Amino acid sequence: MIAAGNATAQPAGSGTPHMPSPEQPPAAAPAPQLSIIIVTHNSAGVIGACLRSLYRSDPALAIEVIVVDNASSDGTADLVQQQFANTRVITANGNTGYAAGNNLGFAAARAPWLLMLNPDTEARAGALQAMLTAADRRPQLGMLAPRLVFADGSLQHSTFRFPNIAQAFYGFFEKLVPLNSVANGRYPAAAYEHERMVEHILGAAILVRRTLWQQTGGLDEGFALYFEETDWCRRAQLAGWQLWYTPDAVIMHIGAHATSRQPERSAVLFARSQARFFRKQYGAGWYLLLKLITVAGLLYWLARSLYAGLRQRIDGATLARRCASYWQILGS
Repeated sequence: MIAAGNATAQPAGSGTPHMPSPEQPPAAAPAPQLSIIIVTHNSAGVIGACLRSLYRSDPALAIEVIVVDNASSDGTADLVQQQFANTRVITANGNTGYAAGNNLGFAAARAPWLLMLNPDTEARAGALQAMLTAADRRPQLGMLAPRLVFADGSLQHSTFRFPNIAQAFYGFFEKLVPLNSVANGRYPAAAYEHERMVEHILGAAILVRRTLWQQTGGLDEGFALYFEETDWCRRAQLAGWQLWYTPDAVIMHIGAHATSRQPERSAVLFARSQARFFRKQYGAGWYLLLKLITVAGLLYWLARSLYAGLRQRIDGATLARRCASYWQILGS
């Protein structure tokens, strides 16, 4: 995901995309088979490798690449414009958020297939065509996940079961179950060796059928960061679409490119988006139960942080930031 400020809010249940502000490409331009949308925010350190991998992956495939820059201060937009003439750059009016940025790109795209992609990714040879081949085999397929790997080639979980109360509990008390366990919403590693249906897909790389985007309205911009793709996947399934995974398309994903720089802020955004998802998708009862678990979990982590501070395992500034984030979550 991309670190973002306050997203432009839409009504609950709405994912209506923004209309693109720049002019459309010339009418003579060939129709692309695949539109790739990349939202950037201070991504100059990774976007170059990402774009080079896309243009090298499938030279025979007609693609259009759209970079939506969310008010970067590190020259991301200039870098793309100067080094990648075939890439279209849309400059958003401020840091509008990950969901709003993608919706802006979707509205400007022309292809029947849309690939939502993070800037800290690199497509392996043949990955783009492999996704289209797998998707075209299934008329009811609305979204597709590729195989994500880390830089060392090891598997990165890219598909999950929908969030539930048990997962929320384990998120606070992580020693009860391993992070990558089935109880925590993960599919077993063996499941990534063959094509299969899934519940929701990590937003780092999702292939989306244009018809689905037109029907569901894209990402809900009420999610500033986190859960926006989870919400969209659930709305897609409720609308009758299938979500699939294919191991034939491989994309390397660095992961936590933006969020690792501000862990406390990320924790606040995660908690707020999680609460919004539960309230929107599951109703008031499950939302209230989530709030009770959140209070218990925060008290547990507050005690752990205070103990670490007393034992001088963390410095005073870190302790202050953590306590401030806990307070923000409780007040949200």
